[in-house]
Amino acid sequence: MRRLIVLITVAIAVAACGEAAGSTPTTVGGYTPATSVRPASPVHVTLVTPTNGQVVHGSTVHVVVSITGGTVTPVYSTHISSTVGHVHLYMNKQLVYMSYTLVQDLPVNAGTEYSMYAEWVASDHFPFDPRDVTSTIFFTVAPS
Repeated sequence: MRRLIVLITVAIAVAACGEAAGSTPTTVGGYTPATSVRPASPVHVTLVTPTNGQVVHGSTVHVVVSITGGTVTPVYSTHISSTVGHVHLYMNKQLVYMSYTLVQDLPVNAGTEYSMYAEWVASDHFPFDPRDVTSTIFFTVAPS
């Protein structure tokens, strides 16, 4: 049941967050952001772990993200503050988590290489302008 809830949440997030980098969101999934001009944000997001080139052992990867200059909120809102928002985590270019915390364990498959990056987004799940996206890192999972 938990997996179904996670899959539904990710599907909704993908519909809401499918804008290309550098674009200004318009209508996505029948929803238009509170403003057509997105604000800038002073917040900076960093992907702490895993690190680029890391070899992960086991069936999960421990992900740690940090932010400076802002506050993560679990509340969805169209009342946008440049310092309050969410962290979206992408693995293999797919949104896998809309983080209301900065630490998460995610399932991985043995013998597989992954890419990962994080993005700081507004409380309506749309990006700020300019976007705050970490560099993409690559990690592998040791064969079992």
